[in-house]
Amino acid sequence: MKLFLRALLCGALLAPATAANSQSWPTRPVKLIVPTGAGAATDVMARLLADGVSKTLGQPMVVENMPGASGIVAHQAVARAPADGYTLLFTNTSGLAINLVSFKQLPYDPTRDFAPVAMVCSLGPQMLSVNAELPPKTMQEFIVYAKANRGKLSMGYDTTAGAAGFAAKLFNSRADVGLTEVPYRAAAQMAQDIAGGTTQVMMSSIAAARAVVESGKVRRLAVTSASRFPGLPDLPSVSETVPGVVMNGWFAVVVPDGTPLEIVRRLNREMGEYLKGPEIQQRLLAFGLATEGAGTPDTTGQFIRQEQANWRALAKEMNIEPQ
Repeated sequence: MKLFLRALLCGALLAPATAANSQSWPTRPVKLIVPTGAGAATDVMARLLADGVSKTLGQPMVVENMPGASGIVAHQAVARAPADGYTLLFTNTSGLAINLVSFKQLPYDPTRDFAPVAMVCSLGPQMLSVNAELPPKTMQEFIVYAKANRGKLSMGYDTTAGAAGFAAKLFNSRADVGLTEVPYRAAAQMAQDIAGGTTQVMMSSIAAARAVVESGKVRRLAVTSASRFPGLPDLPSVSETVPGVVMNGWFAVVVPDGTPLEIVRRLNREMGEYLKGPEIQQRLLAFGLATEGAGTPDTTGQFIRQEQANWRALAKEMNIEPQ
C-alpha cells in the first residue's frame, strides 16, 4: 500500500513538472541534425529553416551535420536522443522510406522511433535530361530514338541521391527503352560526363543539372513529379508520356518519439509561419523543390506513412532485395 501511494505521489509530482518544462521550452539552443555534409542541398535547406525559425523561437536552432551510410548515422543518433525537444532531425525520403526497403536491418525503426513535426518540402522531383547533341527534343521523340538505338545509350544517376537511382530504373523499365544504367558517386561528375557526351542521358535533381542546362550542353526533357513542377511549368512530367513513372523526393522535420506534444505543436507553428514566406518559397524553387506548407504533425505523419507504403510497393514491383 505504501509503495502504491508513493508511486501515485511521484506521478502527481512528475506530471506538473513535465508540463512546466514544456511550457518554458526552449531555454537553450535546439539542435537540428542533418544527414548530409555541409554544402549539400539538404544542408542548405536545413540552414535556411533553422535561421528562419530561430528568429521567433527565442533560442538559436543550430545545424549539426552527421553524414554517412545513407543517413543512417544521423537517424540513429536522433532515435537515441532524449525526447526533450532539443534534438530535431531534418529527414528525407531516404532516411524514412528508401532505407526501409534497401536494408535488411537498420539501427533505428523508421515507423516507430520518430514523432512527425512538419513537412518542409513535399515536391522534389527528379529530372530526365539528355546531351544537347542528341536529336530528340521531346519525351515522345526520345523514347522512339532510344528504342531504335537500344543498348547504345547510357543513363547516369547519382547514387548519393536515393530517389535518383530508383527513378532511373523505374523509367527504364516502364518505358522499355533499354538504357545502360551508370551509377555515379558524385552529381558534379555525372553532369560533366553528360555535357561532354560520355553519358547521353541523366536522371538527376533539377538543381544538379542546372549549370549544364544553362550552358546549352544538356537539354531538359521531363520531370518525375505527378504533375508539372511549379518552377518549370513548360516542362512536362514523364508520366504524361510514360504512365506511372512518378518519383518525388521530400523533406520533413521529426523528433524522437515521446517528445511532449506541446513542443511538437510549437515547432510546427514556427516552421509553418516561416514556410509561408515568399523568400523561402523562391529559394526552394531555385533548388528544384516546392512546399505546400508545414501541414500539421498528424498530416505529416500520414504523408510519411503513405510514402513508406509506396516505397514498399515499388520495391516489390522492381524486385528490389534489401541488402
